[in-house]
This record gives sequence, C-alpha cells and structure tokens, in this order.
Amino acid sequence: MAVIDRVKGRIVEYDERTNEAIIRAPADFVKLVMQEQKEVWIEFIDSRPLSDKQRRSCYAMIREIADWSGDTTEDMKDALKLDFWCGELLEMADTLFSLSNAPMSIVAAFQSWLAKFIVRNDIPTRRPMLEYVDDIDDYVYACLINKKCPICGRKADLHHWEAIGMGRDRDSIIHEGMEVMPLCREHHTEVHTTGRSEFVKKYHLNDHGIPADKTICKLYKLNTKKRSKAS
Repeated sequence: MAVIDRVKGRIVEYDERTNEAIIRAPADFVKLVMQEQKEVWIEFIDSRPLSDKQRRSCYAMIREIADWSGDTTEDMKDALKLDFWCGELLEMADTLFSLSNAPMSIVAAFQSWLAKFIVRNDIPTRRPMLEYVDDIDDYVYACLINKKCPICGRKADLHHWEAIGMGRDRDSIIHEGMEVMPLCREHHTEVHTTGRSEFVKKYHLNDHGIPADKTICKLYKLNTKKRSKAS
C-alpha cells in the first residue's frame, strides 16, 4: 500500500471542549503512513441518496452542451466530467465518477458547474435554465458575473431587489451588501409591473436578491465606500 492511498475510517468520538474528533482507521495503514508523515487530509463521505431530478438535470445540460458543440452526448459527458474533476476538485480520480452512484455532494457540484459552463459560453437551451438548477442563488450569481438574465439568458442590467427610494443618489450610496439581480429589459419591466411576489412565484426564483460583493460592484461600477464631500 502506497502512502498516498486512501483508506476508509470512522469518527468514533468528538470532544466539544477541544473541538477535536477521534477517527479510527486500519492500524497497518496508519503505521505505514506515520513512518514518513504525521499529517493527513480528511475527506468526508457523502452518503445522502442522489435524487433522480439531479441526475436528469445533469444529463439534460450535457445534451444541451453536446448539441451546441456538435459532439455526441457520451463523448461530451466524459469530457465535461474530466474537465470538472481536474479543474474544480484539483485532483485526478482513478476512474471518472458515475452519475448513477456518485455522492450527492459531487453531483450537486457538477450540476452547478454545468450551469455556469452554459451561462459563461452563452449556450442556447431548450428549457429555461432555472428548470435545470437546484441552487438558484448560485446560478443567479453566475448570471450576475456574466450579465445574463437568469430567466431568459438575454443581456441583463442590474436590478436592485429592494427599491433604493426617492431622493437617494444611486451614484453616492454604498451598493456593497445590497440585494441585486440581473434582469433583461423585458423582465425588469415585468417585475415592476406585476410586483415582486408574483414575479418570483411565476419564475420559481427565491424571494431575495444576491448581496452585491466587491466583484459585483466592480463589474457594474457601483460604489463600495462613501465619497467625500470634496469629491
């Protein structure tokens, strides 16, 4: 057994006073590792069952990407899984993970990665992307970064989820931390016309925006600090 091999262990005790856990692993492995190393990485095993919806969503997005690229679905599936595994998880697996029995956390991360790949590359889809994703906030943030409307995929401008209010200068207020959403002109008009409650219900959005961080503020040229009176 090489020292880089993985071994399955079990958490047997947790000490709340020291915030430490005791993990039991096979003695022959531990003895071999401790000859040259004293530290290990711990990877938790996700035993939650994978939902059919997650699996179907991943396959549907892979088909959309395959149709856009001109490759077969099977070839594209393997290429995307390899790209995800190397780029996102920063390591190579002995074999590519299977969508039929991979841990829920891996498939959820792959699902999110596929959605971002589609948004980033402006890939057309048969169905609205909101039907493909579980983590809506993560998807909306990707749309913010790429200035795409999360509902239709068209070019979007920034919409403040909470009304800024009369008499407040958009150029002088601090935008960092304010809830925002990227919306095309059509859906920007619709949310004002129908009201937020009906809007989120219709499109299955969360009833909140995404807090604008420094990246969003820089991208949309928004203030992150108060301007001095002299300026």
